[in-house]
Amino acid sequence: MSVQTKLLKAMTYSKGLRVGTLDGYERLIAGIYGRPDRVPVILQPYTYAMGMHGLSAKKFFTEAKPFINASRNMAAYFGVDFWSPVFDFYNIELDALGQKLIWRESSEPDVDTREPLITTEDDLKHLKPPVPGRSGRMPYVVEAYERYVDIMGLPPMGYCCSPFTMAVLIRGYVNFLRDMRRNPSFAHRLMEFLTMEVVVPWVDKIVEVTNTSIVVMSDAWASAPNMTTPMVREFCLPYVEKVIKATNSAMRTVMDSGSWGEKDVKDPREILDVKMEMMTRGNGFRSLRPFFLLVWNEDYEAVGIQPIRAYAEANKVCLMLNVRPNLIEEGPVPRIVETVVKLLSEGAGNDRFVLLINLVPIGTPVEHAHAVVAAAKQFGSYPIGSPDPSTFRMPEFKPFEDWLVKEGMPVD
Repeated sequence: MSVQTKLLKAMTYSKGLRVGTLDGYERLIAGIYGRPDRVPVILQPYTYAMGMHGLSAKKFFTEAKPFINASRNMAAYFGVDFWSPVFDFYNIELDALGQKLIWRESSEPDVDTREPLITTEDDLKHLKPPVPGRSGRMPYVVEAYERYVDIMGLPPMGYCCSPFTMAVLIRGYVNFLRDMRRNPSFAHRLMEFLTMEVVVPWVDKIVEVTNTSIVVMSDAWASAPNMTTPMVREFCLPYVEKVIKATNSAMRTVMDSGSWGEKDVKDPREILDVKMEMMTRGNGFRSLRPFFLLVWNEDYEAVGIQPIRAYAEANKVCLMLNVRPNLIEEGPVPRIVETVVKLLSEGAGNDRFVLLINLVPIGTPVEHAHAVVAAAKQFGSYPIGSPDPSTFRMPEFKPFEDWLVKEGMPVD
């Protein structure tokens, strides 16, 4: 079945024409647009996949085959509905520009904040745009995406860094904050360069390689309390809109969905409104777009799930909530199950909901990750009602090492 046929099947299923059964990808699409059979569970394998296979960070984040195969193994072992290859997407464009990174043995690389690439205005004049797909570790990402398509037969969800967060990382937080206040013309020139010379060509390359229908810009620094809402509106949103207008199409949705901070403002709707604009500005045919409102556990635990759910319903958009990573790590299983049930019963509503496992810390017992997925599958069927977590049944599963021998893909 072609991807287009699967999309059509999922979208019609979500609106009530329930023909056949859904696979994981179809369940995700149906969950974004309406009501699937049950809540879809999606995974970002990331460093847990690295740790499960005993890979070094250097190998995992520079070699496409072990990166993709280890990520696929993790997703298949836990039985999630959908996964996308998640690398250190805040660093790829910066690395391609020449920004120095700090490498560690068992975690993703970080920008070396002691040596920002842009220290003066003159540095911007001499900065050369990367060659999309060829500079820095961009070839690693391109090959990883190609391998994903070959293995899965589906396009991944593409990821890149937003111009605003890139500006903070390449200039330094204090320096860029000062630029916005004292030298806004330079801040805007930097944003224009990063938008049109770096992000737009990179998004086009991602789409060329994958034919994906969704590319997400992540924007950690465009968040409270790091930045005020007026700063985000002046220096971030206009450039998000420029990226979207330059790269999207009727069959491709590009959006920014990486900020947070609802708990850090008086009225959470202030941040939720900004998030909606990060998705919608520049995107036509909005009712047909696969928008999802992503709210992180730090925020929904503080402000409550129900008001966020009400906001998503009022704006007719899918709500996506993650499971708190240190809960998955620490457990115990009954507490994990109770939390998943709470997320389902308060967050899922009647439709348009996705449960995200965005991070599993290295060293987490596999039983804990299995419990998240199993609880979502057991209690996430629509209509959800009021599930009783005490009835949870942990499914049988093989030790990962045994599973890997018979069903895993090689990472050597």
